[in-house]
Amino acid sequence: MAQELHTARVRGEAALRLVTGRGWGNLRQQPVLRPQVEEWLRGPEARALGVRGHAVVAKGGALDVRLGDGAPGSPRRAAGDGDGYPA
Repeated sequence: MAQELHTARVRGEAALRLVTGRGWGNLRQQPVLRPQVEEWLRGPEARALGVRGHAVVAKGGALDVRLGDGAPGSPRRAAGDGDGYPA
């Protein structure tokens, strides 16, 4: 996932869709992967790779990840800035 985020940022892409699935393939039929991915996306490694926020899409089966330049000192938009992506 880190490599894909880095590649997207190098290409100048503003967003990336990560498909996690809805979680219907396990005994509880609840999401397993998505919560773990969301937690990682909120962490320092993802922030260093330029992740600026994410949103659940595709009826819960994917995440749209908003990317920024990730450069130290670069301006960052505040959480809940109306772009549909929580911080």
